[in-house]
Amino acid sequence: MEVGLKPSLPKILPPNYTPGVDNIGSEDFLKIYLETLRYQDPFQTQDLSKMLDDMVKLNQIRFFNDMRSFTEGLKALFNQSTLISSLSLVGKGVIFSVDSVSTLKDGRYYLLSPENLNNTVIKLMDGDAVVKEFRMDLKKGLNELSLDGLPKGQFKVKVYKDGLEYPHVQIGMRGDVNAATVMNGDLLFELTDGSLISPSKIIYVGGV
Repeated sequence: MEVGLKPSLPKILPPNYTPGVDNIGSEDFLKIYLETLRYQDPFQTQDLSKMLDDMVKLNQIRFFNDMRSFTEGLKALFNQSTLISSLSLVGKGVIFSVDSVSTLKDGRYYLLSPENLNNTVIKLMDGDAVVKEFRMDLKKGLNELSLDGLPKGQFKVKVYKDGLEYPHVQIGMRGDVNAATVMNGDLLFELTDGSLISPSKIIYVGGV
């Protein structure tokens, strides 16, 4: 006489059961969804909206983490490539933009003009007060700025043409690049005086 096999009783999930949805795809989710419907207690139906909401949130987190990893990897590759190409500047002089000139320490300053400008008026300002004023012909490119006669301090530089302020002349300071390095994911140049500058501040390279 054969003994019949008694099928196992279906497991009734409690009302507070929360399915794990981490690392599952849409097909796996659909299988879990159908199986849960099949075996759920007809008198205590479950609300699967929370499960679906959790899955969506986890997939969003996974997507943003993947994007962040990709972006960080791309940035690292870009900085590595830029660092290699930037090594050619080591040992060379560059002009980097500054907001003011200073007589508190030695430094060579330049005016970088986009065009030839005759008879411009250069004003060195301490706040609203003009400390020094002189006329100067600017050629296209670099023009060394004299700080002779200035007291100790820091001064703004303004350029005037035909009585109007000319905003297109850049103020720069000369520095010698001692090394190139990456700090906190950003490429920086170390000058011989120990200061660090961003490549974005360099306005002129060569012939200085």
